[in-house]
Amino acid sequence: MVALAGTITAATVTPSHVATAAPPPAAVIAPGTGTTPLTSGWRIQSSSVAGDSGAQISRPDYSATGWLPLSQPETLMAGLVENGRYPNVFFSDRLKSVPKDQFDVNWWYREQLTVHPRAGGGRTYLIMNGVLGTADLWVNGTKVADRAQLQGAYSRFEYDITPYVHDGANAIALDVAKNAPKTYLTDSQLDWNPHAPDESTGLRFAPQLAQAGPISLRNVHVVQNNAKDLSSSDLTVKADLRNDTSTAQRGELDTTITHGKTRVHVTATADVPARSTRTVTLSPADHRQLHLSHPAIWWPYQLGGQPMYHLDAAVRAGGKESDRYGEDFGIRTVTSSLTPVTEGKTHAPHGYRKFWINGVPLVIRGGGWSPDMFMRYSPQNIRDQLAYVKNLGLNTIRFEGNLPPDDMFAQMDRAGILAMTGWQCCDRWETPISTWSDALRANAANQASRVASWLRNHPSVFTWFQGSDEAPEAAKEAIYLKAFADADWQTPQVASAEYKSSPKLGPSGAKEGPYNYVPPGYWWANGPETAGSDPSFTNAGSAWGYDTETSAGNTVPTQDSLNRFLTPAEQAKIWDLSTTKGPGTGPDLFHVAATYNSYTKTARMGQYNTPLWNRYGSWSDMASYQKIAQMGGYEVTRAQFEAYLARSVDPANPSSGVIYWMLNKAWPSLHWNIYNYDFDQPGVYFGARKAGEPVHIMYDYADGSVKVSNVTRSRQDGLTASSRVIDLNGTVRDERRVAVSGLTSQDVRTVLTPKVPEQTSPTYFLELTLTKGGRTVSRNVYWLSTKPDAVDWGKTIGQGSGATFKPGGYADLTGLQKLPAANVTASASTRREGADAVTTVTIRNTGKAPTVFTRADVRRGSGGRAASGDNQVLPITWSDNYVTLWPGQSQTLTARYHAADLRGAHPVVSLTGRNLSDRTIAAG
Repeated sequence: MVALAGTITAATVTPSHVATAAPPPAAVIAPGTGTTPLTSGWRIQSSSVAGDSGAQISRPDYSATGWLPLSQPETLMAGLVENGRYPNVFFSDRLKSVPKDQFDVNWWYREQLTVHPRAGGGRTYLIMNGVLGTADLWVNGTKVADRAQLQGAYSRFEYDITPYVHDGANAIALDVAKNAPKTYLTDSQLDWNPHAPDESTGLRFAPQLAQAGPISLRNVHVVQNNAKDLSSSDLTVKADLRNDTSTAQRGELDTTITHGKTRVHVTATADVPARSTRTVTLSPADHRQLHLSHPAIWWPYQLGGQPMYHLDAAVRAGGKESDRYGEDFGIRTVTSSLTPVTEGKTHAPHGYRKFWINGVPLVIRGGGWSPDMFMRYSPQNIRDQLAYVKNLGLNTIRFEGNLPPDDMFAQMDRAGILAMTGWQCCDRWETPISTWSDALRANAANQASRVASWLRNHPSVFTWFQGSDEAPEAAKEAIYLKAFADADWQTPQVASAEYKSSPKLGPSGAKEGPYNYVPPGYWWANGPETAGSDPSFTNAGSAWGYDTETSAGNTVPTQDSLNRFLTPAEQAKIWDLSTTKGPGTGPDLFHVAATYNSYTKTARMGQYNTPLWNRYGSWSDMASYQKIAQMGGYEVTRAQFEAYLARSVDPANPSSGVIYWMLNKAWPSLHWNIYNYDFDQPGVYFGARKAGEPVHIMYDYADGSVKVSNVTRSRQDGLTASSRVIDLNGTVRDERRVAVSGLTSQDVRTVLTPKVPEQTSPTYFLELTLTKGGRTVSRNVYWLSTKPDAVDWGKTIGQGSGATFKPGGYADLTGLQKLPAANVTASASTRREGADAVTTVTIRNTGKAPTVFTRADVRRGSGGRAASGDNQVLPITWSDNYVTLWPGQSQTLTARYHAADLRGAHPVVSLTGRNLSDRTIAAG
């Protein structure tokens, strides 16, 4: 997605980065060396207004009166929304009303800037980093590049504009034609949500202005050769010295690598002929200081720290600094292979894709990324989203194309969150290469080279998938592999996100799906019957193998969130079973995905609501539907992540990873997300968060056992696991307790199996607790049925639409509707920690009935600038939520959020629950 969260008012979501005034003045480029991103001063105008004369529009003295200012390089729709053209465009179906024909003509991007070129043979370059659509490039009245070349989401083209740049005022203009994902190698959001009206046309990343003397530095990077036990690392520094002058030059390369007190300084001298490039390699063979003993190792956040090294490089020519470059990198080792095949027992013929980070076998647990629909980007928004990812206990974000700006990868480096990257599916990228022109093949090579050189030194980036739904054929694979090899790419490359092969990379060992509702037990089922006969092993669910995209489909936002983007009439269509009864049925709700394409018609609410109705019982309005939908989302998402974690140690069919489809969304949505565009946290979020505990206790729906897991790097000793089977009336039917001996890193162990006596109520609870020294390490409560769900596997396998149930094959959870009213007391307090506020909430069950699925929310109380009708504080991270407590039990929850988001108001906490009347308490 991304949600660009910011000021949230009733029926309004305003991205945090939207400009409210004219952008800052254009950059002033002083004479010197290095690159400057051109992030400010851009303006846009339709060619129907401005005309088509690049020779005039790109002149410094051209009057851009009436052009729309941009706060950063962005797409046309982002610019129009920023300038107030389509207020609250994501509310209801307002997006439909944006005229698409305005983008049928070309649009101009123009930047006015002041440049002071370097004297004495200095050169100035303009670097274009990705254009969505195609563009002609003009500088100071001269056409510099043609749209036949200047295109591609991740292309990188560098133009020597020294002859055209003046000392003082200069202008750059781009004549941009509409993006066409079926024609160009570009970005699109497929069937994830409606396409933007402009098809995401415009600048994908900020252009750069580079200045240098006679020699320019390019392609500077570090290649690492780490000892298997990570006791040492041999670093090789490579740099291209480019001479664009007409005479030979001698370059003096000076490089420094630093980390803390570590400082490695290496120099070299190279002669570079006129108009040529020479690669200089600094290796430990010639420079022993590049051999590091006991280097600082980068780890994913659950396994260790994230130390970063910094490389500084400079080249001197004629006694003066000619150019410089710097970047961060992390030292770590990533390996990957297919798991062994056990004849007659392994479902997949080649085994499953598995990854090791620094020798630790990691179970990949993550979600699929979606950028903002208009490709807007906010560093603060990303910081908040990554805080959510860590709060969820996930370790990976998958990028299927739609790569974000470098800032996000840099933030992921520091946060210790892994990036699973690769090309996207379904558009021009995956059409047969026989249909590609020579120009398109050249563009593919350019983009592959750019991506590989851009991402190679980010320690968070642990793999690249050269195909998504398809694997590249030989000629296409050759283009990609050459580009990645030339860039010294060091982490594993994989052929496809489905169970397919390419000639050189071989079998992928990955699978996809399902994408719509399945019951919790679906994920835990295992055996030949779940593999079916699908040779691609796609949509052949349950937790085995490496599933690159899957979930139970729709996500129902909380009532607070729904009020922000849907009318009451639209909200009624979500829960009204008369319009959503039966799989694949329901109205074409714009925010559900029913109208995106024929495939996603299966995402209509009937696909989700029908099993909820049959499993949980009836509802009569939105309030009663919300209680069921949030519980339903919680239980099935928890089961998905728990099953993939638990089955990671299966000897024949291990589960090596799962990517929830999706993590977030490009706009407010009821389809495929763990958290919504506005940072809303529905039941799905907290189900995933529960499963993501570092040391965790869980229930196996397949065999009824209880398992414990440890995803940290430390051995866990002194643990005790306990279980209680509890009737709806509170009677404890079974109680067990067992000591858990040392639980090693990445281990999962079965510790006990509860007994469910015959007299147990048809709907009952299972309370699991893992303690250490009297302290609760993990607590997990399930609502279960003595009648399990019965999936018709023959009609389910290979169907992306989700599970087909046998007649009458639904679990009976209707007893939850008969729960007596609960009674609780609660207290809350808030303290400041820097820019954050931390609110703690203690809930105690003082009644005779359990308080089931009780949720806390921090809200803005009296005073301040609280918006009428919407006082929920977001983004926010909770230690736990949606808790179930029996009489006498209590639990303290902790929430962290930006103090500024209180807007001067006093914090209060609201409590809601399955059988609890709503209430609000002070938290100041």
